[in-house]
Amino acid sequence: MKQITLTLVFFTLLSFFLLQETHGTSAAIEKEKNATAEFKSSKSVGLTLSGGGAKGLAHVGVLHVLDSVGVQIEYIGGTSMGSIVGAMYAAGYSASEIERFALELDWQSLFSRRTELSYTHPRRKESYGRYILEIPIEDWQFVIPSGAIEGQQMWNVLSELFFHVQHVSDFNELPIPFFCVATDVETGEPVIMDSGDLVTAVRASMAIPSVFTTVNRGGKQLIDGGVVENFPVAFTKERGADYVIGVNVSQGLRQAHELRTPVDILYQMGFYLDARNFVNNRDLTDLYIEPDLMEFTAASFQSVEQIIEKGKQAARLMINELEAIKEQQDEKYPVKDLKAREKVEIIADTIQFEGLENIRPWFVRNALRIDKKDTLTLESLNRGINRLYATDYFNRITYHFIPRKDQEDRGVLVFIFDEKPFGRLSAAIHYSSFTGVGLIGNLSTNKLFFYNTGAYLKALIGEKPAVKAGLDIFTSDRQNRWFNIEALAKYIIFPVYDNYENIAEYKQTYFRSEASFLQLTGANSYISLGGAYYYQSLTPNMRTDFSVDGYTQSNELFFLWKNNSLNRHAFPQQGIKFEFRSTYYFNQRPSLTFNNPDGTVSRELSEVGIEINDYLQFAFNWESYIRLSPRLTSFNRLQVGYNLFYEQSFINMFNLGGTYSFLKNQMTFAGLNEYEVISKAAVAGTLGWQYNAWDEFYLNPLVNAAVFDFELDALDDLSLDNFVLGTGLSIGYLSAVGPLEVTFSYSPQTDNLLAYINLGWTF
Repeated sequence: MKQITLTLVFFTLLSFFLLQETHGTSAAIEKEKNATAEFKSSKSVGLTLSGGGAKGLAHVGVLHVLDSVGVQIEYIGGTSMGSIVGAMYAAGYSASEIERFALELDWQSLFSRRTELSYTHPRRKESYGRYILEIPIEDWQFVIPSGAIEGQQMWNVLSELFFHVQHVSDFNELPIPFFCVATDVETGEPVIMDSGDLVTAVRASMAIPSVFTTVNRGGKQLIDGGVVENFPVAFTKERGADYVIGVNVSQGLRQAHELRTPVDILYQMGFYLDARNFVNNRDLTDLYIEPDLMEFTAASFQSVEQIIEKGKQAARLMINELEAIKEQQDEKYPVKDLKAREKVEIIADTIQFEGLENIRPWFVRNALRIDKKDTLTLESLNRGINRLYATDYFNRITYHFIPRKDQEDRGVLVFIFDEKPFGRLSAAIHYSSFTGVGLIGNLSTNKLFFYNTGAYLKALIGEKPAVKAGLDIFTSDRQNRWFNIEALAKYIIFPVYDNYENIAEYKQTYFRSEASFLQLTGANSYISLGGAYYYQSLTPNMRTDFSVDGYTQSNELFFLWKNNSLNRHAFPQQGIKFEFRSTYYFNQRPSLTFNNPDGTVSRELSEVGIEINDYLQFAFNWESYIRLSPRLTSFNRLQVGYNLFYEQSFINMFNLGGTYSFLKNQMTFAGLNEYEVISKAAVAGTLGWQYNAWDEFYLNPLVNAAVFDFELDALDDLSLDNFVLGTGLSIGYLSAVGPLEVTFSYSPQTDNLLAYINLGWTF
């Protein structure tokens, strides 16, 4: 694999899913194929579960029916999603336990290349996970990974699920003998995994090529078994099963009219072997079950409950055959008592680290926050791993526990690390109706000469370019306090309105540099104290009766308090995010001229009623998300801004309008364009709902209201002219390059219907 690009990753994932979800068999053929072989009591029963992404969750519904009838399974084989469901069942989980796991799991985070946002250091949250391409840099050379996603969360979940059987190295010794299938990336041959580490085996079986990184197991680089054996019935027979119940949720190749791009054809060619194997495996199946999943895709993880129900429905059609199997088994087999692990607590008498070459053990210990003799649950262990993974020093972190012979809950806890290079080049794209299109690049390192020192250089190349550079110097091993130096330069063109009418347009060049000291105040929050210098120039972009030309510069002293407990950046479902900033502007040095309507030029600001003086600014932004149901979330937003002792006209006012906040002193407001209302004081409130319509599509209706141009000591003077209302509807999709949202909004004050488009993340 010599190159990874956004296009390849996107189409790889899309093509792989589509290849596993389309099949052109007729109803008559399917009816004939559902015929079953006669079952005799002397036969041993095996179960084969195919791959198929989210559709593989239908396997859980089939297991429900098997449990309810009491059919005893003696061998289980699976590929990809079938491997994780099959492994859980083989390890002692009941169908009900597996269903509960499937319903409660955050599947999006499981297939993410990032850990959950809640584990990320508050300082890094704003940019964490917002890049669609990340290329590590080692020894001044790019290092291309074998896949776009490592899937640390998948490793964590699998480690927790199978912790109670981690001592089992022979999968035949599980409560039900088990195997799963992967593909040797070098030879293209299927690899049957029935021994060794169960977690690694299941992870390898699910490694979608080019999307997930390959898994090194036994000296072989492995990818998803679905490439060659997505429905491994023949292997189940080879393990000793005389009678095989096969559950298939992915039915082979796509039809010719569906192959529309070169990438489609390329990946179709890669699955010819599995398509031929499928026919043979189908013929070997004694009881064939194929749920009706045409309305779902391999990415339909938002429809877990409905997919499981489809599996139940398909298995109930075979209830007579299953009951016949059960009646014959009663003469031979007792009912097995399969119990999955209860809540596990362990004590690590010794902690060992393997794979550390450039990262020092003391840094790892401080990030894990785990010491010898601590009593650990699997949940607390994974929290420590997530904190460590969020430092961006590691590709992958796994662990295993070696119990003492005399006491199973005490022993040696071993962590295995795969380190990342310290530097990386990241890229993203962004488009909005206000800023236009832009390409974002970020060159960063999390070890600039020393530990606990990070640096970054970001650039936005586009219609409204920007550059940001910064340095973070942490003063403690736990990274709970640090110094920051940062500089930002940007260029924009913005409009000026009067009574909601566009009257002018300006070019602005803005530069700001700051130095600050920061201190964590909680797992999701920090405060900052610092000083800054800023410069901004204003140049009319079109001739008007009254215009400003020149520049201003000033110094600042500021206090900042930020908190972010949202579970994700785009379309969050729970959490709170707020920011309070108090800034004292002083030592202002303007150099401005004003073109008056009569053609004269004013150089004295007092001639146009403007006084440049020191002033104090307060700004508060707060938003909260409450999950009302698996698909419905309510959100609220409050934005407050006030300039005290301020007499500077529009130069440093708050601007009300726009859908996304990426401008200085901006308050977002549905129904208004950016800068449509500017004021030295404003309060805006928003009430909205977020509905997950299907898969990653969202509908977000909202209403907002604001009051502006007021004095705290003269609130009785407010009139209808100080109020504005607005409503909006956003149609969103969480794409591979970030959120795509089309927002329609309306305000009765402007009587205009606005359309706004945003793609990707803001700079």
